[in-house]
Amino acid sequence: MEQYQVPAELEGRRLSTVLMSTLGLSRRLLRRIIHEDGFFLNGQPVRLSAIVRRGDLISWQLPDESPSIAPEQMPLDICYEDEDVMVVNKPAGILTHPSARERTGSLLAGVAYYLQKTGQTPHAVHRLDKYTSGAILFAKHAHAHHQLDRALRQGLVHRKYVALAYVQNDIPCGVWLHLVDDLAINPERPSRRIVVPEGKGERAITHALPLARTGHMVLFAFELETGRTHQIRLQMASRGMPLVGDRDYPYSVARKPDLVGRAGYFERVFPHQALHAYQLSWQLGENGPRKKSWARVPEAMERLWSLSGGMDTMEQWCERAAVASPTNDNRVTLDME
Repeated sequence: MEQYQVPAELEGRRLSTVLMSTLGLSRRLLRRIIHEDGFFLNGQPVRLSAIVRRGDLISWQLPDESPSIAPEQMPLDICYEDEDVMVVNKPAGILTHPSARERTGSLLAGVAYYLQKTGQTPHAVHRLDKYTSGAILFAKHAHAHHQLDRALRQGLVHRKYVALAYVQNDIPCGVWLHLVDDLAINPERPSRRIVVPEGKGERAITHALPLARTGHMVLFAFELETGRTHQIRLQMASRGMPLVGDRDYPYSVARKPDLVGRAGYFERVFPHQALHAYQLSWQLGENGPRKKSWARVPEAMERLWSLSGGMDTMEQWCERAAVASPTNDNRVTLDME
């Protein structure tokens, strides 16, 4: 049974307003709850039009959820867990959730297996590309999912990434780069994206921070304002800075003859995009505390950085980047090549 005690500042509001605006329940979930057990105010059945008073206790039972995916046992690197959510460090090479081509082996199926004894049904709040590793936030029940989906749309779920990219120009380390483009589906290859003129696609905004350099390889940290498909990968490649190992957006390397040999060596060591989501922060409900979780950088990615001559570990660089934030005073706009 879920419960919420009405604070003084919400006295005089309609019950429906409190449930939707403050607690983040969607209209769809409200209808499901009403259809099954309904809502109670101080232990008595109540209509959504009721006016609440300070100290009133609202209670309701979340509807039972039938699993939409077959559970599969697999090892999970759990970074954080409480009664509402869990954060899992996804390895590169597995899908966040099933696709039309790959019905089994997804991380969602693994989380479903982990939660099956509790009767909870997981929901992936966001996703990562198959060959991108890192932190993914899962809601354990429908109420948390609706709250986090709303928080995601409001920009209250923050994601930070780290990546290795090929760079030939002399960009300074420690200065944020402001990347702004419109992205659209590639009509020739619908699984990929292209940069299109302003107003012709979905706006993508990325803040990129060069942290350290070794030869033509640069270690970057990223913060996202938007969450478009392949956003970091395409925006970097379109500026002549493709991610190491990226098979979908590698064309800038081909235009740099002196990079081809080194790229071939590094991509034998690390055969997919060197991109990792190292930190997540979120807030559950308008009045909930802000929480944060880390996902360790994969050993293979650390090894790639070390082989390239990188100083300090990527994990150490992530810790430094985590306290840096882009502002209008410490960033420059970097346009496409």
